[in-house]
Amino acid sequence: MKTSSIIKTSLVALVASSAFLASQLYAAETTDNTVKTENVAPKGDRYHGHKGGMHKMLRMLDLTDSQRADVKAVLNKYQGNRPERPTKEQRAAHRADMLALITTAGFDEVKATEMAQAKQLQHMQRMLNHLKMQNEIYQLLTPEQQQMFQDNFQQGKGHKPRR
Repeated sequence: MKTSSIIKTSLVALVASSAFLASQLYAAETTDNTVKTENVAPKGDRYHGHKGGMHKMLRMLDLTDSQRADVKAVLNKYQGNRPERPTKEQRAAHRADMLALITTAGFDEVKATEMAQAKQLQHMQRMLNHLKMQNEIYQLLTPEQQQMFQDNFQQGKGHKPRR
């Protein structure tokens, strides 16, 4: 009878200590802010999230210093061509137009179509500029790097994970 109570007590102590140890390990992981991954942008960067896509793909290609400089020049060229972000007033006016469209008794399909087409045109322009930029960067690569780029692209490497 004594051995069974000793075993029970030992098991309870073991479970309690493992739960305590697990909570300590979890707390250490969540409070450790020094852990950073290679795919997170530095804090001063405009985009603070995950850096995947073209950034990751170029890192995989081991570019030479001259290629890096050329890529940076292309990026700067296209960064200057980006359309200006709408001002607060422009965004507020757009939201007011959307609200008016939604809340009116009769739906104005012509106005809704115009708004949708304007957004679609903006998106198309951004995408065209992005593809042109990627094409210029691709042309800077050596034939071996181009083949590696194509292989990685088809395998989905460098792709930003979906949330």
